[in-house]
Amino acid sequence: MEIRLAPYITLRTGTFAAVVAPEEAMISLFAEHPELKRYLFLYISGNGSRLLTRAGDRSATFDVRRAFTAHQLLTILREATHTIIFIEHDPTLFESGGSSMAAAIGKVISEAASGSLVILYTPVPDRFFGEMAAYADRIITLAPEEAPVRKQNVRASRFGQATLGAF
Repeated sequence: MEIRLAPYITLRTGTFAAVVAPEEAMISLFAEHPELKRYLFLYISGNGSRLLTRAGDRSATFDVRRAFTAHQLLTILREATHTIIFIEHDPTLFESGGSSMAAAIGKVISEAASGSLVILYTPVPDRFFGEMAAYADRIITLAPEEAPVRKQNVRASRFGQATLGAF
């Protein structure tokens, strides 16, 4: 199973990808890939979700689990048997456990990826995301799309030099 995240970035079963991207990029992942409905899909969020309400049409194979603590996240990951596991990073889960808990979760995510495609997502990385991403097969950062650059008007002067026109 493959998912094209961007023109030259393909995610495959058996990999753990840590993704830093704007929320719109992840919303389009759900919206532009109707084939995701063919697979068992587990969406894990923490205390709150930025994406879930905007994820669009979710079929019967789209399971949602919420973890309120890092220990609950570990349990959910150990029990997961889905083809795709999408984890929306929530730094508040690590307020009591710290980096050691994040590292343990990173190891379990890596183990879960042996039979699944696992995506750990955040719009803004923090140290806990970094601890988990250290176990990822791929770390992907997608920059937000910028406004198109306007062409500059180049005029030749009488000395043969070019000057740039004003914006």
